[in-house]
Amino acid sequence: MSKVLKVTPATIAFDVVLVGIVWLLFTLWFKPHVPSEDGLIINLVAGFTALPAAGTFYFCLQMFKVTLAHQRQTKAAKK
Repeated sequence: MSKVLKVTPATIAFDVVLVGIVWLLFTLWFKPHVPSEDGLIINLVAGFTALPAAGTFYFCLQMFKVTLAHQRQTKAAKK
C-alpha cells in the first residue's frame, strides 16, 4: 500500500495548509456566537472552539486518503 499512498513533505504541508484554512473558516464562523464584548476574548474562544472541529476535519481527511488508496490498490490488483 505504500506505493499507492506516499507520505512526502509536500503531502504533509498540503494537509497542514488545508487544516489551517479549515480552522480559520471555523474560527470566523464561531466569532459571532461568542458572548463577549472584548475582541481578544472573542478571538481566543472562537479559535479554541475551532480546534476540535479542525482536528475532526484532519481525521476525516486522513480516512478519506486511506480509503482512496485502498480503492486504487484494489482496482490495480483486479487488472
